[in-house]
Amino acid sequence: MNATKRILITGASGMLGSTLYKQWQSKYQIYCTGTSKALPNMKNYMQFNLRASNFKELFDWAQPDVIVHCAALTNGNFCQENPEEAFLINGLSSYKLAQSASKNCRIIYISTDAVFSADLHMAKENDIPNPDNIYGKSKELGEFLLIQNSQNYTIVRTTIVGFNEKEGKAGFVEWIIHSAKNKIPIQLFDDVLFNPISCSLLGNELSTIIDSGGFKNEIVHLSGSEVVSKFEFGTRLLSELNIQNETVAKGSILQFNQRAKRSTDQSLDCSYFQTATKRNLPNLEECIRSLSKEYYE
Repeated sequence: MNATKRILITGASGMLGSTLYKQWQSKYQIYCTGTSKALPNMKNYMQFNLRASNFKELFDWAQPDVIVHCAALTNGNFCQENPEEAFLINGLSSYKLAQSASKNCRIIYISTDAVFSADLHMAKENDIPNPDNIYGKSKELGEFLLIQNSQNYTIVRTTIVGFNEKEGKAGFVEWIIHSAKNKIPIQLFDDVLFNPISCSLLGNELSTIIDSGGFKNEIVHLSGSEVVSKFEFGTRLLSELNIQNETVAKGSILQFNQRAKRSTDQSLDCSYFQTATKRNLPNLEECIRSLSKEYYE
């Protein structure tokens, strides 16, 4: 166990945060925080609101060597309707963390493909962000504030898929599985592209960054190696899980105009990470196998 590494995970009850806790608890000293109560069996947890003006209480408790900032408002429609809240949680929180952290404390900010517009295919780290919605703008603000106020950061842009540990919380993957199992007709976009990575596989790569100390004061794209449509992802997932998909149909994002605008091309070019680390990022089959393993566990 790497006893010298004290890692604070924000948003620890969320999809990524809870996965990282389970994956890393035997490797690092993990401290967790979130606005809700701790998940069952989650140790070293402090209920803390990122809306607070002062983070001293949180830092005095955790004394982190590394902060993995997963906490975010990710519902695009909610962010669009509540921009002040989105900018406060997704943006200003990174400034507060940077102001509270010691110079030796590494801040890993989990960002998103949504900082780019649909004009870019396989967006690179040095491409200029141009978000299509408030969610993307709020995450871009978080990136900007961290760059301006921290001397020890890494910004990780990614597109994650996974399962929620929090009771009553369901995301994209759960929605697909629940709908198919219950014969509920759904449409998955055939005109939206992305290269997803499962939360647990992302955890492996984030651990590599933490242990190596690489990508200091850099932005890095870290996602799957294979670009697919949302429809292909969903049907491949259901096939792997042996769930009938006769109620799953192809749809177009253009038919859904009552929702926050979302880029039709969410793909990220991750070649810089792969070249720098000499690691091959997972393809779609590996991503889906990872999700299948979590599903049956």
